This record gives sequence, structure tokens and C-alpha cells, in this order.
Amino acid sequence: MSPRIVPLAPPYADDVAPSMTRRTLPDGRTPMLFRVIGTSPRAWGKFIAGSLLDPGPLSMRARELAIFRTAARIGADYEWGMHATLFAERCAIDEAQLLALAGKGDHDWTADEAALIATVDALIDDRHLSDTQHARMAEHFTPEQQLEIVQLVGFYQAVGLIVGAFAIPPEPGTPHIPA
Repeated sequence: MSPRIVPLAPPYADDVAPSMTRRTLPDGRTPMLFRVIGTSPRAWGKFIAGSLLDPGPLSMRARELAIFRTAARIGADYEWGMHATLFAERCAIDEAQLLALAGKGDHDWTADEAALIATVDALIDDRHLSDTQHARMAEHFTPEQQLEIVQLVGFYQAVGLIVGAFAIPPEPGTPHIPA
């Protein structure tokens, strides 16, 4: 399967080269998603400015739990595979936890992790939080962290739309959302 927009190929133009070569897979390839978005310098600049993969107010583990749950709930196989490949081990997210995040098993999450996962679910299901849902999130996360959680869910839903709209195939060798 080929994406609907012809992706960039090296050598990259000067305006995108530094950011393209900084974001590579373990084998040194630049991900297809990045090479498709990079065909528009404006879209690429907006994308990397909003990606939220820099050090932020959430721990890397909390960030990745939110991304995995979002990817699983919306069927974003591309993002699931990328984050499983690049971040799961670094964040001590094991196979049993990945199965639970995909809704294929149970896990005894910490109270803050359970609140985070419930928040992601509520945002995807309802596009808002009830007072009770917000109170549960606020019990464990600062306002800055709460904003980050909501932005992560929204950003990764947008990534899923880009991947689906332009038929970007999963990266070779990356895992799929557990069926």
C-alpha cells in the first residue's frame, strides 16, 4: 500500500532536513507519516510544534499511556506500532499492560493511571468531561497536566485522521493493536 501523497525522499530540502533527520526509527529511516506531512513545510511546522513528544508536565509513562489508549480506542494502528516500537520498553509498559490498554485484558493500574485512562475514554466517547470525570482527573493531575492530557488525546486523534485520509501504511516491522 502506498500513501495517497508521495512522501519526501532524501535528500530533504533545507527547510525540513534538520527536523526530518532528528526523528528517525531505530534503523535510521524517517517515518512515512513524517515524510508525507513534510511535503508541506507549513503542515510539517505545525505538526512538529504540536506533537507533545518533548519533555512536558507529564511523565513519559503517563504520556505514552494516554497515547496508547487513544490509539487503541480510535484504531490508530500506525501510531500504536510507532509508540510500541519507540517508547513502550523505555516507559516500562509491558505486554500485559499493552493488552489492557487495547481493551484485551485487565491490569491493576495505579490510581493516577486509572484516572488517566478513564479520562482518555471519556474524551473519546463524549468529547467532554462531566464534573465527576474532571474531579477524578484533577485529583491526580495539575491543571497543566490536565491540559496536556486533553491535548494529547486531540493531537493523536488528528494523527489518526491524517494516517487514514492519506492511506499511510504502518511502518514495516512495527506491531499492530492487539486484536
